[in-house]
Amino acid sequence: MRFCSTARTTACLLAGLAAGMTSTTSHAQVAYDKIEVGTTLTASGIALGLFSKPIPLPEGQWEVVSKHEEALSLTGGRSDSPGTTPRVSLTLRNLDRQGGPLFAMALNFTPNSLPINWGNQPCTTDNPVGLVDDFGLNASAMLFACARGDAISNFRQLLASAPNHPNSWVKSTLASLTPYASDFPVSAVLINVYGNKFRGKSMGITFLLRADANLDASLAYRGHLQGWIHETGTRWMKVLDNEATPLPGPATYWASK
Repeated sequence: MRFCSTARTTACLLAGLAAGMTSTTSHAQVAYDKIEVGTTLTASGIALGLFSKPIPLPEGQWEVVSKHEEALSLTGGRSDSPGTTPRVSLTLRNLDRQGGPLFAMALNFTPNSLPINWGNQPCTTDNPVGLVDDFGLNASAMLFACARGDAISNFRQLLASAPNHPNSWVKSTLASLTPYASDFPVSAVLINVYGNKFRGKSMGITFLLRADANLDASLAYRGHLQGWIHETGTRWMKVLDNEATPLPGPATYWASK
């Protein structure tokens, strides 16, 4: 994902966003292949298999509002290597925010480890006021992570256009949140953390936060989010490296502190 200043158009922001119903409630991990629209997930996370640590989630009650599975094409490699690998994408809304800023998330992951090189691009942004953290890594790192973020000044308007939006990520990921738009803040901050491991998995998570201050103008608020982004990305690399770790959500920013 790539991000653009709120002074620029929504189209610019979205240009980089590419790369029957059964209800289930449980405080245990839920196997990824058992997740359906209506499933409620918790911080216990998503189970990937016997030898894989789960994908953790922040505290909350996370209702799955959309699920997509696709065959991700693979190129190069040996002739006996698989030509595709499954990728699962989920959109989640938080049913138990308790006043916190994190109201929704989007998650994508390849449940299987594969003997491939994921071919990363440098972790940069063309937005001079966007948030970015490369975690001191370059694109050829065997364990790679990148975080980018920006503000969306009228998130509800974006949701209203999502079902027919020309951007495929917006349409497939955010359209399922449109019925709940009145529950969400007008101004939001979108933080994307993604990464992969050489001969391993690829995973990305997008956090949708209430904007507690003007991201472009408040250095204190930027610092507040940047610290959490760095900690989250560090934990995300542990997940990619098959280590167990919690994934705390962001704290509310208080401008008076």
